[in-house]
Amino acid sequence: MALVLVAAAVSHSTAQIHSQASLWFDVTYYLLQLNVETSPQLLEGNVTVSGICTTDSASLLTLDLMNTMQIDSVIMNGAQTPFIQYASSFSITLDRTYRRGEKISAEIYYRGSPVATGFGSFVFSSHNGVPWVWTLSEPFGARDWWPCKDEPGDKADSADIIVTCDSNLVAGSNGILVSETTAGAKKTYHWKERYPIASYLISLAITNYVRFSSWFHYSVNDSMEIQNFVLPEHEANARAELPSMVDMLSIYSELYGLYPFIKEKYGVAEFGSGGMEHQTLTSIGTTTGGTFDEETLAHEMAHQWFGDMITCRTWSDLWLNEGFAVYSVALFREKKYGTDAYWNYIRTQLTPALSASGRTGVPDTTSARTLFNNPLIYEKGAWVLHMLRHVLGDSVFFRAMFEYAQNTSLRYGTASTQDFESVCESVSGKDLGYFFNEWVYGENYPRYLYSWTQNAGAVAITLEQFGGSNPVFFTMPVDIRLNGENWDTTVTVFNDSLEQKFIVTVPRTITSAVLDPDGWMMKGVLPASDLPPATFSLSQNFPNPFNPKTVITYQLPVSSYVTLEVFDVLGRNVATLVNEKKQPGTYSAEWDASRAASGIYFYRLTAGTFSATKKMAVVK
Repeated sequence: MALVLVAAAVSHSTAQIHSQASLWFDVTYYLLQLNVETSPQLLEGNVTVSGICTTDSASLLTLDLMNTMQIDSVIMNGAQTPFIQYASSFSITLDRTYRRGEKISAEIYYRGSPVATGFGSFVFSSHNGVPWVWTLSEPFGARDWWPCKDEPGDKADSADIIVTCDSNLVAGSNGILVSETTAGAKKTYHWKERYPIASYLISLAITNYVRFSSWFHYSVNDSMEIQNFVLPEHEANARAELPSMVDMLSIYSELYGLYPFIKEKYGVAEFGSGGMEHQTLTSIGTTTGGTFDEETLAHEMAHQWFGDMITCRTWSDLWLNEGFAVYSVALFREKKYGTDAYWNYIRTQLTPALSASGRTGVPDTTSARTLFNNPLIYEKGAWVLHMLRHVLGDSVFFRAMFEYAQNTSLRYGTASTQDFESVCESVSGKDLGYFFNEWVYGENYPRYLYSWTQNAGAVAITLEQFGGSNPVFFTMPVDIRLNGENWDTTVTVFNDSLEQKFIVTVPRTITSAVLDPDGWMMKGVLPASDLPPATFSLSQNFPNPFNPKTVITYQLPVSSYVTLEVFDVLGRNVATLVNEKKQPGTYSAEWDASRAASGIYFYRLTAGTFSATKKMAVVK
């Protein structure tokens, strides 16, 4: 999913974000038969959910559905069966006890006006006075509008989406359009998805779309239709800009293997947000003037391999979707426009990646907003791949990416970070645990101080790292370019400690050395004047005594979670000046005691295991 611009009417409820569906139920098939009314706004239908029992005995099945959608009845084997509806789920009393390996199928009749959550799970809107309905269910929003098992790790083997709407509207969805029938003022579209699909990737896009096609010729005798659903007011731009997707399909097919849904289609359906990789029919928003941004198109298309064909097994593995899509844009630009285009794009991702807080492989999943943390999941995720490319070398890296995409145990299924690491290790023959532990499961990035001396042909290079906590230091191959008069060479050293000295032999006199000259690493390079403090310290406030303001200075030698609090003589907290994570350095905080009485106060700094307290006086 691209960075999303959310419609103003969309709420951001995060209630019951985790699926409540029965873990023992293995989904195999969804049939959605939906009627969409735009005046008044109403969604009604019946959804068949089929799957296999994976436990020894089951008599109660729980599925996900928000209670803003009211269930009328549940049918099993032609007869109604009892159910109980909760806030975000419902439980069905099965018509009998099911055993391991048996098939279960339930048909749920329901209706309501979906309340959009997250990024706009189901939205009734309009354009130029025409009704416009669209969905964006990632990550937790499928349950807002249809009953399902709403978690990425359990993909249905196939799905049918049958939607009825006003006859002047067009409905796009996943897979192949089987039929399009008109009955009076209504039209019904039957879409059939025969590849495995996660619940959040099932979509609807409904309005008075203009439809047109182009073709991806992937062999001498074979081609696939690219279907486009665009607003009439943007048709001219779409016809001029969307054919570029043919090049994207060719480039990604070369990198990762043939487009994974080649027997169905690819295409885009315009919607009211940024971009979303709905399987076989990406939802795409336009920029000012109704233009289709090439980078967004390339990002969402890359998801057809990484996100749709191979889906993150849990939301903690989201970087396998988003980091891969961002990095794929860099590779697309490299293949289409050349090496400089690659470097220009990947460098634009560096500043936000360096600002990332947290661990890419262990993101905060408490809400859609915190999960889709752009610096951490998108930009840093892309930089993990950029760095891995250099660690492995181009030949091995691209073979690993191809083998990951074509892995028979992952293809059309789900993957974890460990799965990707295992493929990379298998292809490269290297133990990459250090790399994934520090860059995916660790935090921050290394800050280097380096120096060099030369004695005859021997150059001694010293590397020091500062400011790490998780990990304490980064193990990485580090390039150093040694420059002489009309000459240079690049050496690679394997840095695996906080302070390390390397001796290299060169045939020339060295005049300078540059660390990571080509920019393959997330890093900081410290001049000596910028070295972090050697120890924790808390200084006496100044001025003291004071009225009404004073400044408190403290130092941190390593990244730490810091609290700086002010207490009165009875030990009561009267002010919290700092309560956040800080990088190594020297900091100052001001206390304004305008509302405090004259007297003695204490201020206490806590940073990790360090704690110090000092006294100060307010005199009025």
